[in-house]
Amino acid sequence: MKIFITILFSLLLVGCPKNEEGGFTSLSKGNLFGNGAEGFKKENIVISSKKEWKFFLSKFDTTNKVSKTFENAIDFSEEMIVICLDKVRSSGGFSVEIIEVIKEASTTLIKVKFKSPKPMDMVNSVIIQPYHIVKINKKNKKIKFLEL
Repeated sequence: MKIFITILFSLLLVGCPKNEEGGFTSLSKGNLFGNGAEGFKKENIVISSKKEWKFFLSKFDTTNKVSKTFENAIDFSEEMIVICLDKVRSSGGFSVEIIEVIKEASTTLIKVKFKSPKPMDMVNSVIIQPYHIVKINKKNKKIKFLEL
């Protein structure tokens, strides 16, 4: 029985796809908490150099501890970072998610989905700012964002 379980888990691990879907790899997704002290507004950011990445992380890490994990995880000669930030919200229930990266002839289209709570949903009374950070292959194309 132990051999069967070991073989089953081995097959599952080998068969699991890489954490890359829709042309990107998700690095971090969640919420900044507080009153927006980081200084971000609702915006989409494209980072293509280590210097820009370190600057972003220095602002971002006032409430999050991702810089140690991702500071050196990107090879900027082949990859770039795309960040989508929602505006500061006065309650929970909001989220932002990059759902697809589409390579077109002259542009790269980034599809972003914003979710908000329905009128009768119960939500936390908390100040948040949803974000999603992904890594994509470096492109010499114009990047466009499509909000859904």
